[in-house]
Amino acid sequence: MRGGTRKIFERALREFCGVDAMKERSGLQYAAMSEQGRRGRNEDAFFAGEVAGYHVFAVADGLGGHAHGDIASRMAVAALEETVSRELRDTKPTVALTRVFQRANSAVYTYNQDNNLNAATTLSVAIVSDSGRCWIGTVGDSRTYVITPSSIWHTRDQSYVQGLVDAGVISPAEAIIHPKRNILTRALGLAADVPVEIDERDIAGSVLVMSTDGLHDYVPERTIWDIATTRDPGEACRGLTIAAKNALSTDNITVIVARRS
Repeated sequence: MRGGTRKIFERALREFCGVDAMKERSGLQYAAMSEQGRRGRNEDAFFAGEVAGYHVFAVADGLGGHAHGDIASRMAVAALEETVSRELRDTKPTVALTRVFQRANSAVYTYNQDNNLNAATTLSVAIVSDSGRCWIGTVGDSRTYVITPSSIWHTRDQSYVQGLVDAGVISPAEAIIHPKRNILTRALGLAADVPVEIDERDIAGSVLVMSTDGLHDYVPERTIWDIATTRDPGEACRGLTIAAKNALSTDNITVIVARRS
């Protein structure tokens, strides 16, 4: 295994899942939670912290049906933490985001090539400034939501079903129950290069929610909006996780909630 990839692989063996108690940094309250749910193991991972004066949040979902999805998701998060720690001090957030995904994809892809595997993962990353400007990068179907008292927006899923929605073949409501909703059109680790979708939003006065599909494939947007806008981040994480379980989610469930105090 090559040197840089070995370092990320060794860091990936640490726990990047579990529960992160509610914290407040620079006026931003946030909490994170990850649960195994009905799966035999938790293949999700997350990151929530402050790096170089920015708040950085991420969720990753190792692909079910692919070998070592748990390693892939943790490698992506380890690559994220390593890359932003270096890049955010001297480069713009959009450039740092691009390099995060390049590094994460390269790490998982190299791991696959060295071990004859097909490990893969989604990744959604949000970098938030103190002013509330938010830069978001996405590969796969893990989501970042920006929720206001009157609206809800989320990143675009890179999936077969989302393509049907975009073409007007099915509605967003039908997409939730579509039998092929788990087929992705992009994931980290399966090719030497992967396109990254980057969005820029203002989240001042909004709630930031990030989730893997064990949550948003089962919980309606109206419920996500209601819980996120009426509870503090810690209670919102717990409420959203319970809502997914009550909706009989069969997947791992990971959620981050952040809002200005």
